[in-house]
Amino acid sequence: MGHEVKHRNILYTGLPGCGKSTIIEKIVQRINRPSTGFFTREIRDKGRRVGFSITTLDGQQGILAHIDIRSHIRVGRYGVNIRDIEKIAVPSMRPENDNVILVVDEIGKMECLSGLFRIPNVSEYLKL
Repeated sequence: MGHEVKHRNILYTGLPGCGKSTIIEKIVQRINRPSTGFFTREIRDKGRRVGFSITTLDGQQGILAHIDIRSHIRVGRYGVNIRDIEKIAVPSMRPENDNVILVVDEIGKMECLSGLFRIPNVSEYLKL
C-alpha cells in the first residue's frame, strides 16, 4: 500500500552558539529549490550582544529585539519588536506553493510573543 508523505519537517535543535543557524544557512545555499523564510542573528556592539536582527531569504531586514527598544514586551533585557516580527518574519513564512522550502531559523520565546507568528502560521506551515 503506497503512501505519499506530502510535508516533511526538519527541526534542528541545540544549545546557543553550537552552529544551528550556520548549518541551516549552508544547506539553504546548496539546495536547488525555491526557499522562503528568515534567519535571526545577534547584533553586537563592541563585542557585547545588544539585540537580534531578522533577515528574510529575499533580503528584507528588521530588528527582532534590542536593549534600546522601549516596550512592555520584554525578554530579559531586550525589548521585543512585535511590529518587525509581524511585518517581516511572518510574511516570509508564507510559501507560494508546496515546492517552496520554508526556513524558520528560530521558533523562540521572542518570536512567539507575536500572536501572528504563533497561530496559525507556525503550526499551519509546519503542518503540525
